[in-house]
Amino acid sequence: MHHYAILANPGHNRIYFDTALKIAVLELEAMFAGLNVQVQDIGERELGLPAAIAFSTQDPLSSDELRQISASSIYYAIFEVMPQGLLKPLQPEPYGTFPESMNQILRYTGKTNEQFTRLMVNLGLSACDTDSKVKTLMDPMCGKGTTLYEGLIRGLDVVGVEINDKWVQEIQTFIVKYLKNGRYKHETKKEKRTGEKGKKLANCFIVDTAISKEAFKAAPQNLKLMAADTRICDKVVKKNSIDLMVSDLPYGVQHGSKQATDVKMARSPLELLEEALPAWKNCLKRGGAVVLSYNEFTLKWKEAAQAFEAAGFLVKADTPYVGFVHRVDQSINRNIIVAVKG
Repeated sequence: MHHYAILANPGHNRIYFDTALKIAVLELEAMFAGLNVQVQDIGERELGLPAAIAFSTQDPLSSDELRQISASSIYYAIFEVMPQGLLKPLQPEPYGTFPESMNQILRYTGKTNEQFTRLMVNLGLSACDTDSKVKTLMDPMCGKGTTLYEGLIRGLDVVGVEINDKWVQEIQTFIVKYLKNGRYKHETKKEKRTGEKGKKLANCFIVDTAISKEAFKAAPQNLKLMAADTRICDKVVKKNSIDLMVSDLPYGVQHGSKQATDVKMARSPLELLEEALPAWKNCLKRGGAVVLSYNEFTLKWKEAAQAFEAAGFLVKADTPYVGFVHRVDQSINRNIIVAVKG
């Protein structure tokens, strides 16, 4: 057997109160399953490190497996545990393309923590069963873009749909400024998305970019961004084109869902979910995964699961895709549900 230990990110424990390492163990189990790596005895261990998750594998981890595991939300460093408990530091190759600063610069009220966003992306990549060489990540309620930036960092193509046009403009401004300041090769353009009889549905902002000129020439990453209602996202996003969706359902506390025919903010996450799922399903490829976070105080996992199943999704109802509930503050008890398009 080969034994390893991941040193937890020092900021991670403060994010999810007392459940950070428990959640990270589930995330790692999902990632190992996606890599077809058999892992044993995974859990928190006292190894003379501030906070660590240890695990064992039958075969040594390959360089690619180490690289992918280093993308876990808990990751700060990884060691091989040698005889007598000695720790041998390992140096995985970088897992991403763009630097993490892309997702760390912006700070605003209501922003989903980048580490939690990364956890959801990892769950989506693990649950996704499409054959795409380069996967496309979509956030159908993308807010100010945290999930989109995480996708670009991970080397994915990304699609964002957001009903708040002001936030869409802020994303455009930020990403162009970031790419210019970093001197990353990029090209932008705008298109129109139209419906029946040529009726305009949304403007589409498109960015092709890459970490280097060579990468841009070979295979640039792509971002598409549209100001539209998530419930009609299949009318502005190509059907059967998305490998995974990652999003936060409005928590019903601070944020809300804007009705297409009413400027008032709806307070029913379940109603929004039921209305949006048909469009989400149309956008996803067969085998594509949805990872959705929500507030247990306004929506229960069972209710969300029933909505997904009624829409024809297969809900991941077993470990490691359940058990993520954790306290964010006194009004938000956050949980995750994972489902796959059959």
